[in-house]
Formats: sequence, structure tokens, C-alpha cells
Amino acid sequence: MAAMNEDTPLMSVGTRSSSLRRSTVEATTGRSHLCSTNTSKMFCIFFIAIGSAGFLFIGGDNQQGHFLKASIRQSSAVTDTIRLEPATDETKGVELSTPATEQAVGSVGSNDEEETQLDSAVAEIETTAKASPIQRSVRFIPYPHKTLGSGSSLQCEWETRPITNSSTSSELLDFTQRNAYIEGVCIPPTLHDTLHIFSSAEAIECLSSEAQNRDIRVILSGDSYMRQLYIGLADILLSKHTSDDKEIMDNVQRSKMLSTARYWMNKRHENNATFPFVQFRCGEECYGSKTLDVCSKCINSLSENSDVWVVGVGIHIYERVKNHVNGTLQEIQQFLDREEGQNRTIYVSPPAGPMESVYRGLLPNVAPENPAHPFLDVYELTKSCTMENCTFDGSHRSRYVNRWKAQLLLNTLCEVQ
Repeated sequence: MAAMNEDTPLMSVGTRSSSLRRSTVEATTGRSHLCSTNTSKMFCIFFIAIGSAGFLFIGGDNQQGHFLKASIRQSSAVTDTIRLEPATDETKGVELSTPATEQAVGSVGSNDEEETQLDSAVAEIETTAKASPIQRSVRFIPYPHKTLGSGSSLQCEWETRPITNSSTSSELLDFTQRNAYIEGVCIPPTLHDTLHIFSSAEAIECLSSEAQNRDIRVILSGDSYMRQLYIGLADILLSKHTSDDKEIMDNVQRSKMLSTARYWMNKRHENNATFPFVQFRCGEECYGSKTLDVCSKCINSLSENSDVWVVGVGIHIYERVKNHVNGTLQEIQQFLDREEGQNRTIYVSPPAGPMESVYRGLLPNVAPENPAHPFLDVYELTKSCTMENCTFDGSHRSRYVNRWKAQLLLNTLCEVQ
């Protein structure tokens, strides 16, 4: 289960919390868990059982008085059983079950005694948490993929929203979907009726070569913002928050967490043919400290016809050319023109910050204005994230923000039918 601040209502029936959740992670002391104390364990289990049956709202800001219009479904490829799993650190690894048998895997314990107690309690309610799976399919969208929009059309406001299954008890939300609601979403009005919050199983099905009966390799590359986006996407696909959802405070932590996420993504793919190939490559070459023709050469050396490259780079180009906006724009646009003819790369915008002039200058040359240059615009969602837990270093956004970026990437690549 996701961690919540002690000041935030954990569960309510017809009540609303007054603000977005506070930080799930303290900088040095770790995080508290909904089920971390003995007095709250059975309450938590009761909450899970009843909540899965569709009777409860889970705390969140619903000041506008309406629910998320985006469609939320549960994959028929998973059993509708909510499982809880104690946290394990990256040295031990994250021993996850295969996609065919997992629905929700969360970190709720930190010692053997809690693990034993939780396993016993969960075993007692497994039948309560079961429901009939929903038949549906997820389709991968090939190049030029789907355009969500850009610029002012993607302006949004961050909010938490209540989780309700009141329409039918069979529509259970998985670990990833529940956390998106609790942690916060930023949905532009233009996408209210079309944006889908993907479960882990749906994301796997969309990007799986075996499930889609076509070769698919998704490769992310670029600067530190892209490293954190990759970690967010890994959180969704693994249905597990890497390194117990610790916030990334510096480059050392970022590199270590990226290595952990890459390792488990690769291991899962090697052990299960249905799990997607999603990796981070050409990190140094596409970081921006070198010219982007070096990035193109690295991508070309690794590319196959089936690849989807997702690249975000800009701030280090901007610094390298002495904050020269036109010089930065020219280098990025030349890169996109090269990729159009070869790798058809999705370009990810910079976050809100010192790159605004570069960002505005790019908009006429990327989708939707130029469909040949697929574009994932995350500028507005980062600009509107002004809460105290949006960033811990003033530049890089928090883990939950990058998971939301990953949801937008999935909406660019995937369609639920």
C-alpha cells in the first residue's frame, strides 16, 4: 500500500482530505506505512477487503465534486487478488511473481514478524478480494503513435481523487492505479474523457512483443530527467516501487536506483517472455554534454526496426552552448530531423524551469504541429506541481511525478479497447 502522511485521512466515507498528500519519503529516515503498526494491521486488512468490494472511498481531494472520467479497468491476465509484500532492498532484489499471477505488489513491512503476520492476515481475506476479471484488450500504437497535445492544451492542476468501485465490484484497481489516485494526478481538461490510468498488467500487455504478436523494444535515453522517467516506468511495469520508493536526492542515488531498475527490468524480461523489453541505453552519449550527433550514432548502432526510442535532452546542451537558446534549438531540431528518417524517436520535453524559451521554440517542430516528430510534453504538468513534495532538490521531480509522466508515455504508446 502507498504511504500516507499522518495528517492525511487514510480512509473516509463521503469525506475529503484538504490537500495533496505530503511527502511519502523523508530524506533520511525512510517512510511510514499505512499498515506499519500492529494496531493498524487488521484495520488495513479490513480496509483492503472492503475497499476491493467497492464500498469505500480512499482519501483524496475531490473539491470539484466529481470523479476521474478516465477509464480504469483491470487486466483479465491477472487474478483479482490483492497481495501485500514486505519491502526488500536492492541488494536482495525484488522477487516478484510473473505477470500472469500478480495484480498488486506493495511494500508494507520491514521485518520478519510483520511479514508473517501480514501473510496470515492476507490469506484470510484472499477470497473476499477476488472478483470476476474484465475482458478487454490493450493495443500497442505504432509510429507516429498517439499525440496527447502540447503547450497550453496540456495545462492541468494536480489533485488527489477518491477511489470508488461503486459501479461494479469486479473493477478492482491494482497497486499502480491506486497509488496514482492517492499520490496525485494532473489531467488536462482536454484529456479528461480519453486519458487512461494503466494498471501494471495493461502496461505489460501493451509493450509485450508476445502479447502484441510484433517485435517491440522500448528504449529510453537522455539526461537525468530521463533517468528518473525510466525509474517511474519501471515502477509501473514491475508493480513495485524500486528501492522502497525512496526519493532521489543526488546523482549517486539516481545512478544506483537506475542500475537497480535496469537490472530487474532485464531480469524479468529474461525470465518471462511476455514481459516487455524496456531498457535505458546510450545514457552518456545522449546526456547533452556532447553534441547530439554522438547520440544519433549510439542510437543507430543499437537500433532495430521495431524499436521505440524515447529521448529527452536539453538542459546540458543549453549549458554547453552558454545558454544560447537558438543554438540549443538548432541542435535539437537537427537531431529530430535525423531521427525522423531512421529511428522515429519520441522526444520528451524539458520540465518547467530555465528551458522555457527552448521549450516554446520547439513546439512548432514537434507533434501535433509536426506529426513526424512524436512528442511527449511534460512541461505543463511539472510547472503546475508546486506542492512541497514535488521536488527535493529544486529541479528533479519526485518519484510520483515521474510515475505520472510514465502514464502519459503509456497513453502515447497504448490504447485500451
